[in-house]
Amino acid sequence: MDRAQIPSWSAPLLPLLRRGLLGLAEALEALAQTLKAHRAYLFRLEERGGRWYASQLAEWSGPEVTPQIQNPGLQNLPMREAGYGRWLEAFLRDEAIGGPVCSFPEEERPLLLAQGIQSLLVVPIWVEGELWGFLGVDDCVRERTFTPEEEGLLRVVAEMLARTLDLFEVHRFTERLLELSPFYVARISPEGRLLRANPAFKKAFPQGLPVPLEGALAHPGQLQMATTFRENPAEWTLLAVPGPGGEILEVLALGVDLRERLSAQEREARWSAFRKNLLRVYETLMAEGFSESVFGLILEAALDTVPAAQAGSVTILKEDGYYHFVAAKGYDLEALRQVRLHPEEPLSLTGHREAQVFTQKDLERFNQRLDPRRKEVMETAGRVKEIQAILAVPVYLAGERKAFLYLDNLEREDAFTPLDLELAQAFASQLGLLLRRMELEGRLQHLAYHDPLTGLPNRLFFLEKLAQALREDPRLAVLYLDLDGLKLVNDLEGHATGDEVIRAVAARLRAALRPRDLVARQGGDEFLVLLSNIRKPEEAIQVAERLLEVVRLPLPLEGRVYRITTSLGIALGEAGLSPGELLARADLALYRAKGEGKDRLAFYEPQLQEALRREMTLVEALREALAQEEGTLGLVYQPIVELATGKTVALEALLRWPKAPPGEFIPLAERHRLMPELGAWVLRRACREHARHGLPVHVNVSSQELLHPGYPSLVAQVLEETGCPPEALVLEITETALIPDERGRDATLTVRILRELGVRVFLDDFGSGYSSLERLAALPVDGLKLGQAFTASLGHPPDPKSPAARLVAAVLALAQALGLAAVAEGIEDEATLAYLKDLGFPLGQGYLWGRPAPLGV
Repeated sequence: MDRAQIPSWSAPLLPLLRRGLLGLAEALEALAQTLKAHRAYLFRLEERGGRWYASQLAEWSGPEVTPQIQNPGLQNLPMREAGYGRWLEAFLRDEAIGGPVCSFPEEERPLLLAQGIQSLLVVPIWVEGELWGFLGVDDCVRERTFTPEEEGLLRVVAEMLARTLDLFEVHRFTERLLELSPFYVARISPEGRLLRANPAFKKAFPQGLPVPLEGALAHPGQLQMATTFRENPAEWTLLAVPGPGGEILEVLALGVDLRERLSAQEREARWSAFRKNLLRVYETLMAEGFSESVFGLILEAALDTVPAAQAGSVTILKEDGYYHFVAAKGYDLEALRQVRLHPEEPLSLTGHREAQVFTQKDLERFNQRLDPRRKEVMETAGRVKEIQAILAVPVYLAGERKAFLYLDNLEREDAFTPLDLELAQAFASQLGLLLRRMELEGRLQHLAYHDPLTGLPNRLFFLEKLAQALREDPRLAVLYLDLDGLKLVNDLEGHATGDEVIRAVAARLRAALRPRDLVARQGGDEFLVLLSNIRKPEEAIQVAERLLEVVRLPLPLEGRVYRITTSLGIALGEAGLSPGELLARADLALYRAKGEGKDRLAFYEPQLQEALRREMTLVEALREALAQEEGTLGLVYQPIVELATGKTVALEALLRWPKAPPGEFIPLAERHRLMPELGAWVLRRACREHARHGLPVHVNVSSQELLHPGYPSLVAQVLEETGCPPEALVLEITETALIPDERGRDATLTVRILRELGVRVFLDDFGSGYSSLERLAALPVDGLKLGQAFTASLGHPPDPKSPAARLVAAVLALAQALGLAAVAEGIEDEATLAYLKDLGFPLGQGYLWGRPAPLGV
C-alpha cells in the first residue's frame, strides 16, 4: 500500500474518537468511502434460549443503492435457521466473512442478492470478551475480493467501536448507579459551588451546600473526613482534586446518611435505660416485697425512661368495679385518691387497647363528663388544664382492662415520639405482669388451674372463664357431662384403668370441640364445656350430639374394648346470670338427662324448653321406631293416574308417623342425620309391599341418601331381598340433589348406577330447583313431576292465557322433547284435570282421586 493512502484510512476512526457513539453515522460513511463500498452497517448479535439472532442497528448507504435499515428481514434474524451458521461459527472464531456473494454457499445468497449485494466484508465485534455483533461493508456493483489491508482497517474500526461501546456501557452503568444510590455524591468547585450532584444529594439538601470544604482544600489529593449534623446528619469523605500545576480543580464529596444510625443509637440507649430502670424496680420488690408501692416504682421508672414525660399517674380497677389513683408524680396523690372513675370514664376516650396520645382538647371533653366535685379535684390536684399531651396506656389481664398508665407533658402536644409510645407500652406490659402476680400470689399456694390427670382446666379455671364470657357476651352455652358406666369399669378393672378411660374421653372431647370452646374437668367422671358465640340453641344441640357420639365410640385400652356413654345437660347463657347460677341450671338439665335413660342430652332454657324437649323426644322416638321391625312407622300410598282413562298406573309411597306430621319429622330427621336409616326403612317396606298391588311404586330419596356411596348397593340388596322387580321401582329425587356443584356430579354418577340396575328415576317437584335446559338434557332421568305450586297457579278454573298456563305448557313440551314421562301433581278438581288432559299431560296425581291411604283401604 502506498504511504500516501494511509492517512485517509484514519478517517473512519476520527468521528468515534471525537464524539463516541454520536459519531457512528459519520464513521460508517467514512468507512464505506475509504473501502470504496456502497453500504456500511452495524449488526447486534444476541443469544436467546440457545439461539443466535442478528438485528441491524445502524447503516450508511450511498445514493445509488437502496437503504436496508428499515428491512424487517434484518431484525431478529435467526442466524443458523436462516442459513448463516457458517458466519456465526466464523465470528465465534474471530474470523471475517468476505468476498463475492456468488462464491458463498447457496443458502446464503438469496437474502444478500435481494439487497443488491455483489461483494461484502464483515468482521466480528467483541466487547468484554463476549461476541457482541459484526461490522461490515457491501459492494453493490463489483464482484471483488477484499485485501488483508482492507480487512485490517475494518477490524481497527470494529475494535474502536468495541471500546466505544464498552465506555458507553461503563458510563451508563455509572450514571444509573449514581441515580439509584442512597449515598450523597457531588462535585463541588473550590469556591463551594455545586457542579453536579446525584438525586439523593439534591433531595436531602435542597436549600444549599452542607459540606465543610476547608479540610479538603487544605490537603489536596488526600482523603478527608467530616461530619455534619444540621438538616440531615451525614458523614462525609472529601477529596480535593489537584491540577497539573497544583491548583485545585474540584472537590469530590461522598456522604452517608446518619439518621438511621443516630436513631438506632438513641433507641438502644433508651431501651438500655428501660432495662436498667426495670431492674431497679425488681431489685426493690425482691427486697421489700409486693405492695401498692410497686405502682409508684413503675411510674418513676417510666418517667426516667421517657424524658418527654414531665408528670404521670397510675389508676387500678379495684374490687368495687371502679378505677382508683394509686400512684402519681407531679400531682397531689392524696387528693386524687378521693376520685374514683367508672370503667367507662377513664382517659381511654377511644376504647384503645395500646398506647395512644391525647391532647388538651381531649382532656376538656373528658372533664366535662365528671360531676362538679370530681371535676374540681381533677383540675386542682390533677392539673388537667395544664396538660398539653397525655400518653395513656391501658393494661389488660385475661382480656379485661385492669389499669392505666398515664405519662403527661405540660408544654407541647407533639412531645411524644413513636419510641416513647413503645417504651410506655413496655412499662404497661410489666405493670400487667406485676398486677397478675399480685392477684395470684395469695391464691397460688392452694389453687391449681388444671386437672393433673387429664391436663384439662379445672372447675376454678372454668368458672373464671365463664364469668369473663358472661360479661363480654352472654350468648353462650354450658354443657355438663357425666360419664355413664365408669363406676363399673372402676369396680371391675380398678381405678387405674378408670383413670385411663377418663384421660381418653378427655382427649376425645377436646378434639371434638371448636378452637374457641373450652372443656374442663369438674371432678370424678364429670366434665364441663363452655360454648361461646352461640347464635341459636340448635348450635349447642349439634355440638352436644357430637360429644355424645365421640364418647359413644368403642374405646380400646390395653387389649380390651370399653363402651362408655355420657349424659349431658345444656344451659344457655342469659344477661345477669352468675356463673354459679348457670352451672346449676346445667346440672339440673344433666339430672333430667340421666333420669330419662342416660346416653342423651337434656336442655334447660326457659324460652325454648318445650320446643327443644319435643324435638329431642321426637328424635329418640324416631330412633326407637326405626329399631323396631313393626313399630309406629307406616306407609300410605297415593295413586298416579293415567289421565286419558282414569286408570291407576302407579303408586307413590309416603311415610307416616302418628307422633308428628311429615312436615315436622322429616326436617328433624335431616337435621339429626337420620335420613339414610329412614329412607332405607321406606325403601325396604315399599318393595316388600309391592307384591300386594303389583303396580310400579314411587319412593322419595333425600340428598343424604343419594350422596351416600353405598346407596346403589342398598337398593340392589333390597330388590334382591324383597323380590321386587327393578322396573317396578321408581326413585323420586329433587333437582337440588343433583345441581349445581361437586355434590351434584357425585349424585349424577349414583343415579346412572341406579338406572343400570333397571330402576327408573324421576325429578320430583320440577321447577323448584335450578335446572337449566342444557343441564336437564344431560341428567340421567326417566321422567319429571310438575310441582304442585305450578298446578295451583293455573287458577280455578284454569286460565289458558295466564303466564302460569304458558309455563306449564312449556314444561310439558320440554318433557316431550326430551322423551321424559311427565306427571302433574296437585290435581284437586275436575276443571284442572280437564285442562291438563287437553294440554297433553299423560299422568296425574292429587286429592281428586283421594288422599294417601294404606294398602287395602
